[in-house]
Amino acid sequence: MLTWNNSTCPDGQLATALRTLAEHYPIREALDGANLTFVKTQDHDSLDVAHGGTAWVIRYGRINAALRGLAFAMAGATRNETMPFDTLGILLDCTRGNVVTVEAFMEWLRVLALLGYNMTMIYVKDAYELPGEPFFGFMRGAYSQDEIRQIDAYAKKLGIEMIASIQALGHVEPLMQYPAYTKVKDTSSTFLVDEPETYKLLEKMLAFWSEALSSRRIHLGMDETMDLGRGRFLDLNGYQQPVELYNRHLARLCDMCKSLNLKPLIWSDMYFRFANKNLSYYEPDAEIRQEVKDMIPKSVQLCSWDYYHRDKDTYAKMLMRTGALNGTQPVMASGVWTWTTLWTDYEQTEATVKPCIQACRETNTREIIFTMWGDDGGHCEPKSAWAGLAWAADEATQKENPHLEATFKAITGKSYANQIAAGKMILTLFNDKGQPKRKIREKTILWDDPIMWMAHYGLNKLDPTLLKWMVEQYQDAFNEVSKLAQGEPELKYPATILNLLKQKVQLYIDLIPAYKNRDRQKLKAIRDGQIAQLAALYDDFGNQFREVWFQSYKSYGLELFQIRIGTQKQRLEELKDRVQELLDGKVEEINELDYDGGAIHIPITFLGLATGCFFI
Repeated sequence: MLTWNNSTCPDGQLATALRTLAEHYPIREALDGANLTFVKTQDHDSLDVAHGGTAWVIRYGRINAALRGLAFAMAGATRNETMPFDTLGILLDCTRGNVVTVEAFMEWLRVLALLGYNMTMIYVKDAYELPGEPFFGFMRGAYSQDEIRQIDAYAKKLGIEMIASIQALGHVEPLMQYPAYTKVKDTSSTFLVDEPETYKLLEKMLAFWSEALSSRRIHLGMDETMDLGRGRFLDLNGYQQPVELYNRHLARLCDMCKSLNLKPLIWSDMYFRFANKNLSYYEPDAEIRQEVKDMIPKSVQLCSWDYYHRDKDTYAKMLMRTGALNGTQPVMASGVWTWTTLWTDYEQTEATVKPCIQACRETNTREIIFTMWGDDGGHCEPKSAWAGLAWAADEATQKENPHLEATFKAITGKSYANQIAAGKMILTLFNDKGQPKRKIREKTILWDDPIMWMAHYGLNKLDPTLLKWMVEQYQDAFNEVSKLAQGEPELKYPATILNLLKQKVQLYIDLIPAYKNRDRQKLKAIRDGQIAQLAALYDDFGNQFREVWFQSYKSYGLELFQIRIGTQKQRLEELKDRVQELLDGKVEEINELDYDGGAIHIPITFLGLATGCFFI
């Protein structure tokens, strides 16, 4: 038990944070005999955690450093480090079905505070209740203003700035599906620029967040609007340069923010994309016209995002170019990879975050955030990101933390090493030089149709030895994680996923030869054994996925995955019926299984020419 009192913690804001954390951690306020002493220093970037006898002394420059120091003391670890970031933050995606509950959000804030983070962006598209807009966040778990205020008040107690990250131009697909928003619709994903009704709606949106959050900063999004002005705007007004529409719209938003005393931030990607025909964010020679730069309001802060590159120079160059657009200090957004997998991709996270942080130091970029997107419905186990955030916070100090396991355990109650082990469900193939050549996301297997086997055909064509290798990798990881789950029951969930993946790939390996050879004995064994077992594993997966979901999210959004899991089970039943019909002589073939994969083109997305990585 760590104790403190007013004489050992004269900082009132820090004392509030300590009292808040004491509700969940073994620290308490004592009248005398305190073994924790906090000393605020003039060096804002510093943290020193020392232990002498039975007492701890934490010297800190900022509140977030003091709370990070507390975590080291909780773990019984001394530490001396420098954190050269005024803002060490995250972006938590709460708008793709995965709407984090107030209680779960508070847990996140406690963990973030002890890791040393001092800012959280809550990303929403329409997942908040807007007066007079019944379709805004309809059936999507929309936050009430009271819920947001509760989260904000709790964050303030912990010294964390809460910032809304909304969409004020593009990425508004959830709204545009409703006829109620036809007047403000340019395309299926963008607002109609210059339309008065658009700005009436945006005024409501800005007012909601101005009233809900105490921070005066607000992120307006404005990213990936490649179709701007090419829908209904084009029909009404003819063609206009998208960058001119963009800046005109931004100017109006900045005026609206000014009236509410809000300080806007936007993503900077579209300025670079508009500057080249390929709409490439990383076009090295794309020149942005001076007249375009001159139109960018000085009041807006630009955020550069890059989750892909594995070299420092690309980040440094883009940060310098971003800062030169309107002369403001940019925010850098890296990523803890939660948006392509069911468990955080630690390899991709470390390989991209490390050079990004190095570039921030080199360019004296003082604000960095780590995004955790929820693409495809927010399927990633959310707390698996904590290990990535813990590592990233250490990396931000550029000092190895030999006590990472102990501090992570003290903060989260979980084993850092075990979290990393569960991440082995994401398979990475390396070339002869030890560089990643290819990743196979577990979703490739999980959602593949069990009769058509499209992903499996593609993988087999890519490399005929790949499927057997995958089974071996999944089996080894399953053996390891299932053993770890004996001491950490929450790991039963990733163990179930690994077993399911192994069984599904093995089914493909066994089924196709048995079918082509019309091996009746093997086909019957597969029907009664492997197919039935796989259906049972989908049941287990579905039940555990639901349990994990309700630990963090509102009920909305779960339906997407229950539909997918139900589809897999139904298709496995269909496969059983087809095999039985073949065995009974009712049919002579199963057409889908006769396909040889000859026309399959492997779906690949290049993530940076410098890495040579491509992902299925």
